[in-house]
Amino acid sequence: VKKVQFNRYHPKRLAGDMATYGMEVLALLEEAPSDFRTLLRLAKTGKLRMQVEHQGLDDDRVAQDRSSNRLAFAIVLASLIVGSSIIIQAGIPPTWHDIPLIGLLGYVVAGLMGFWLLISILRRGML
Repeated sequence: VKKVQFNRYHPKRLAGDMATYGMEVLALLEEAPSDFRTLLRLAKTGKLRMQVEHQGLDDDRVAQDRSSNRLAFAIVLASLIVGSSIIIQAGIPPTWHDIPLIGLLGYVVAGLMGFWLLISILRRGML
């Protein structure tokens, strides 16, 4: 074990590794100005394209889409209830047993929409 460890950190080997890595760094430094110039030229002409891929955000995006859809649905549902209440209070004809039909229809549609929203939430198991 000591011999392997000594060979790994032998000054001759370390010097060889440093020479190899040094040559690679020098080659990189030689190529850097032309690569940088190419990037600047592409940026100036508007042809520089970058592709960024987020990883692990798909589940969050789906959950956010679902919750925003439910929120929009609930807002429409609430406005339907409020609008139907205003129509009923105003007594706008046509009426059925002194209840405006448009307001009654609004309540029925709101009830169906609310039931559907509740079922979809319960089906997902997230109340």
